[in-house]
Amino acid sequence: MSYKYDVSIMMPAIRTSQWLMMYGSILNSCKKYSWELVLVSPFDLPDNMKHFENIKMIKDYSAPSRCAQVGAIACEGEFLYHCVDDAIFLPDAIDNAVEFHRNNCTNKDVVNMRYREGALFGGPTWPQQFWLAWYHDELRLPGIPQHYKISCHHFMKLDYFRELGGWDCRYEYVNHSLHDLMFRVQADGGRLYDSQTDATTCNHYVDKTGDHAPIYDAQTFFDKPQFDEIYSVPNAANKRIKIPLDNWKQQPDVWERRFKKNEEGELPESYEELGY
Repeated sequence: MSYKYDVSIMMPAIRTSQWLMMYGSILNSCKKYSWELVLVSPFDLPDNMKHFENIKMIKDYSAPSRCAQVGAIACEGEFLYHCVDDAIFLPDAIDNAVEFHRNNCTNKDVVNMRYREGALFGGPTWPQQFWLAWYHDELRLPGIPQHYKISCHHFMKLDYFRELGGWDCRYEYVNHSLHDLMFRVQADGGRLYDSQTDATTCNHYVDKTGDHAPIYDAQTFFDKPQFDEIYSVPNAANKRIKIPLDNWKQQPDVWERRFKKNEEGELPESYEELGY
């Protein structure tokens, strides 16, 4: 099968002021292979980026998981790389992922693109055991085998992603939908390989600081109870390896936790209008 690009880098995105810096870092991270950047956002691409021909903008006000699913469906690369829009991509990381996957992986395998995060992009490298599900107390559930791994920024074959049905958009924020997909991959016989080095360094807001409050509330009070219920049953992922790719259509067009109408009934048209 032929693809338009080697890699599709895709993310739900609202932080328009950071996109140009992010784009520049991708240039140093993927120098050997063709790539596209797919941004799913309610906001317009900044004028100083409109001349880049490998950016695809999809306008959407929905929750992050639904935005991610819509973005992945629009991708045209051999590989799908899910990331976040407050990331700085590190030199050669994407090139290394392409070469590692092509030389070492099956169609079902995933490269876990290790990242670090902290205030003002200053976080340390996570310990290797961080990428084990049971390293995290909240993932020690009957339906998650002790040897399973996690990957929040994953690099995988786009065709296989679509075959599995992608992310489960019942979860508003992507955290639990990312875990769920990786557990379904492993239940289907796929393996997760950690990237040889950190692939990105990301900014981070704690709890409800910065623009993080809608994410914190969705993840804590809406997504987690559903996830815990599903994975309270042994072999949970084995029972639902494949889900409908169009499951995003069951979710609202507007994520009201984040995007609220003003007195004139209009949705925000810029990050600044969100008022953070």
